Amino acid sequence: MNPDIAIIDSGVNPHHFHVQTVSGGHGYGVDSKGQIEKTRDFKDEIGHGTAICGIIRQKAPFADLYAIKIFHRDLTASASSLIEALKWAIDKPFKIIHLSLGVENEALAQNLKPLCQKAHDRNILILASARGPEDRIFPAFFQTVIGVYWNHDCDKDQMVFHPESKIEFGAHGLPRAIPGMPQEQNFRGNSFAVAHVTAKAAQLMKHHPDKNIFQIKKQLAAAAETI
Repeated sequence: MNPDIAIIDSGVNPHHFHVQTVSGGHGYGVDSKGQIEKTRDFKDEIGHGTAICGIIRQKAPFADLYAIKIFHRDLTASASSLIEALKWAIDKPFKIIHLSLGVENEALAQNLKPLCQKAHDRNILILASARGPEDRIFPAFFQTVIGVYWNHDCDKDQMVFHPESKIEFGAHGLPRAIPGMPQEQNFRGNSFAVAHVTAKAAQLMKHHPDKNIFQIKKQLAAAAETI
């Protein structure tokens, strides 16, 4: 069975040659009364979500990708949009939820915590970005979530594993190269490290459909260099 992946980000350009197709998408915006509304818009205005999808599509071409847009003109989003996006993805449910974001506000984290626990209880794997193995950022810091940061020593097929840290995984932090664009002018960062690990998790789910998310995490760790 092919794993389906919800990518909560800036949407996607499904026609980009790195992506080619997605199973669908939607977005969250703010209506005239200041309330969060679900929209049909998942067009990527900044390219970030498309770059994320491109990594996953290359490494897990069998996966069904679904774009949930919460970033619009920049990489900021309201807490309410994030919460609504997570709720929807968990209730769908998807096998994997990819988050290119994190929050430091512990009050907001308390709203995210039960959602991440619900996903864990439903055998849904959430992966989220962090800035390092000791970063206290949510939801990556939760035990129910796989936290990933950009480890500058990793090439595109390497991962590192920190068994004593809350942020347990590090990976390559660059997206796929775009012809004619120098890599230093392209996106880079922790979000893309998460995408590389998301793709690896999808590979493992594809080949081991009987494994639960705890077992998939153990296999991710086994595939990484322990440091």
